[in-house]
Amino acid sequence: MPGPDRRAHAPTLLSFAQQRLWFLDRLRPGRPDHNVPTAVRLRGRLDQEALTRALTEVVRRHEVLRGRIVDTEDGPRHVAEPVETFVPTITDLTHTPAEQAWQRARELVAADLATPFDLGTAPMLRARLIRIAPDDHLLLLVIHHIACDGWSLSVLWQEFSAGYGAAVDGRPIALADLPVQYADFADWQRSHQAGAAMLDQLAHWREHLADLSPSVLPTDRARPTEWSGRGDQVEIEIPAELAERIRTLGRAHEVTPFMTLLAAFQVLLARCTGQADVTVGTPISGRTRIEVEPLVGFFVNTLVLRTDLSGDPGFTDVLARVRRGAVEAYAHQDVPFERLVQELRPERDLGQHPLFTVMFQLEDPPALPSGLPGLEVSAHQIPNGVAKFDIEVSMTDGGDRFTGVIRYAADLFDRDTVRQLSEGFRALLDQLVDSPERPISAWETPPGLRVSRPAPATLGTETEPAAETEPETEPATGPATETELLVLETWAAVLGVTPDGVDSDFFELGGHSLLASKVMSRLGRALDLELPVALLFYHPTVAELADGIDAALLADLAAAESEPLPAGKARHP
Repeated sequence: MPGPDRRAHAPTLLSFAQQRLWFLDRLRPGRPDHNVPTAVRLRGRLDQEALTRALTEVVRRHEVLRGRIVDTEDGPRHVAEPVETFVPTITDLTHTPAEQAWQRARELVAADLATPFDLGTAPMLRARLIRIAPDDHLLLLVIHHIACDGWSLSVLWQEFSAGYGAAVDGRPIALADLPVQYADFADWQRSHQAGAAMLDQLAHWREHLADLSPSVLPTDRARPTEWSGRGDQVEIEIPAELAERIRTLGRAHEVTPFMTLLAAFQVLLARCTGQADVTVGTPISGRTRIEVEPLVGFFVNTLVLRTDLSGDPGFTDVLARVRRGAVEAYAHQDVPFERLVQELRPERDLGQHPLFTVMFQLEDPPALPSGLPGLEVSAHQIPNGVAKFDIEVSMTDGGDRFTGVIRYAADLFDRDTVRQLSEGFRALLDQLVDSPERPISAWETPPGLRVSRPAPATLGTETEPAAETEPETEPATGPATETELLVLETWAAVLGVTPDGVDSDFFELGGHSLLASKVMSRLGRALDLELPVALLFYHPTVAELADGIDAALLADLAAAESEPLPAGKARHP
């Protein structure tokens, strides 16, 4: 993956993952859903200047951290800006009583985490150093997910640690040159999407996920029409004794701890949903090339793990099925999740994640700075009030035990419901691991769990088939207004297909998220009006979209009419 000879600050392609986050930001603007925070407490004698130098050097080395996204006629592009765009914020609370200082610090952390990024403005990293006392500091970093992932945080803290140590000693910060930048990876990813190997992998996913119906847990409330992102979390812990039995069973059946935990959770999902076809999502690093290992960037990919639990298998058989499915998924991991969504074209629903609603992952302990001269470093826990999925199980392998949290969508679930899910998972895991040969139907449903009943069986009953009638076809209706004509022309230019009439549906004509962004961008420029991408999702036909645009134009005109005019100016009739 040789780095091309790119001109400084020239626009570059986005990766597929970046492109999806850019689209989601346009679909739901002004939200902090994809802010990635990390915070550490630093006790001891801190060299503030050295800290600033070390952080600045990390931002200088990684273009993606000091970039912004611009919307062009050819789609979104990344532009790297000079490192001077990055300026850490220093907040001094040393003159405030300790208890009040910490309360204020927590408020600042919450406010920074809740502040959305403007993807059109660099940088993608915000840093705040809070001085609690002369020898006690809190360092908070908030990075937009479009520029980082979990692996990136480890890279960032390693480089920061090396840079801080050098700066404290008065030495130049001398880190090994990076072989490529994230933009080089994005360019490489795009160039390999049409290759034979990629097409073979895509064919695998089309077959594996055919007729997919995502596993959806029964909820406490009806699903909203649009995802709000409001979330909360409950803790989960697998104690040392049970963790050791999990590892022992895994070794006996050649499965990893992740596969064992996942298998048990999928059994729980099957029990709660009443469905034997169980699907969850899981993240994978996505760093399949050695050149990208030292980079900060958004490489992580999402795999869809689908397991068939029909036939009342024993848990050992479930382990084998989960292992087989995971290994196949790993072998076909190069297909970006965003490309998969475009290919499979699941039913559009702004209130639900496509392809799966439950995420499950097992992570290493979070990365921290290390070897900072004169400083004791510890993690500072940050409450997470954002939900990206219905349920997200994030567990950490602590060596002797497994700990973690279950994040949940507060619009859908009560806290007590998720607490019971957490306790039920641990109880069921204990039973399954204790006697793995028994069929999974033999285990009692943990008390308190909300369970969906399967639909009544229809086998063996015959009903008279409804008489087939020829669908009535109506002639296509042509555009009746200038706005409808503009929409038709724009769709034809972007899709390469001329709509039959004003009742044509954008997505049925082959439209997807990126093309939706391009359409709304073109229409906005033509009308000199800010048009949200969500408008097309709620109004997918030519006529509906034209009506929505006309309403937006009237609202914009009314707002302009209500504004006071400068002296000497008059409105044209």
